Amino acid sequence: MAVPRTRSLLESAMQRARVVRHIDIVCFIVDGAGAMIVPMADFVQTQKWASARIASGNALNDRGRLIERWLVLVSRPGSIASTRGHPRQLEAIARSMRAAGYDLNEWSLPPEIRNPPRPIDQLGTRKPVEPDEEAPPA
Repeated sequence: MAVPRTRSLLESAMQRARVVRHIDIVCFIVDGAGAMIVPMADFVQTQKWASARIASGNALNDRGRLIERWLVLVSRPGSIASTRGHPRQLEAIARSMRAAGYDLNEWSLPPEIRNPPRPIDQLGTRKPVEPDEEAPPA
């Protein structure tokens, strides 16, 4: 008689969820629980960790354990987890999100990361002046 196979924590957590992979970020979308974006390296590390664990039998608890392992993530408003991480790490994710075509206004990001200030001339030099059209060329 065959022994029933136990499910891994990863299989349980991925029920009713989609994973969209981009170059260096992963969008984890859960039906009814929002969406989160994490760095690819963190996702792969957590995926390996979760595949080696036995599921608890409760998909919601297993999904919570999986998401707790991500130290840096950007979430949409109303998601089961909130945006967390160091501002530099969040800036890197925001750059990757822009490159992948995400609208940052739809995500819970600090305003200084969502709409970065324009770089100013830090050396205090004057901006080049356009030459007059009437002046003869020198």
